[in-house]
Amino acid sequence: MIIWTHRGNPGVENTLEGFKQAWGAGIRHFETDIHLTKDGVIVLSHDPDTSRLSTSSQLINELTFDELQQFPVEGSHSWARLEDLIDAFPEAHISIDLKCDEVVIPFTEFAKGKNYSRWVVGSFSTSRVQHIRNHFPDLLTALTPREVLFMLLGIKHSGIKDGLHYAMVPPTMKGIRIVTKRFVKRCHKFNIKVFVWTINSKDELRKLSKIGVDGVVSDVFPHLLEAK
Repeated sequence: MIIWTHRGNPGVENTLEGFKQAWGAGIRHFETDIHLTKDGVIVLSHDPDTSRLSTSSQLINELTFDELQQFPVEGSHSWARLEDLIDAFPEAHISIDLKCDEVVIPFTEFAKGKNYSRWVVGSFSTSRVQHIRNHFPDLLTALTPREVLFMLLGIKHSGIKDGLHYAMVPPTMKGIRIVTKRFVKRCHKFNIKVFVWTINSKDELRKLSKIGVDGVVSDVFPHLLEAK
């Protein structure tokens, strides 16, 4: 069972310090999100603004990277660039969620010439994911919401290529149970690994393990590691 740290939690969210803590605990799979600053820097952030992680509410796309640092994460931690994370942990497997349309083209330029064999790129936006697939046919991508639905119904979507995708999914969505033994079996038929977010209890981990999921994204990895 693979454990992914969810945004570097339980360390400081989406900071190098948080991911360093995860690495020290033996975690080799990182999940993160990206936005774009006013001056075109790709930064680690789940939200489009600073309000949840700092004492001020500022839109990231209206600040330069240097200006963003004036609103430190939890009062004392620097906002991190995607390239900082990749450079600091070249052996880590990294799931990258494209959180806005503006970051797609800069990310595409950033990825050119890089070793992306340990990356998986996803988004709730089908168009963002398709853009990445068009430019990097061999880059691992997460199934789009529509592809997840098709898989749930037992239909192979035309965009799905064997061995080139992960299913990065919640247990349920909009009241519909997604992660079932049948869903996992269908994904595995096409060499698609299933990773479930966000799982923070031993009981839920055990249940998912019994139906064959490949791993989970978690905020509390030390607690879950004890349950392996």
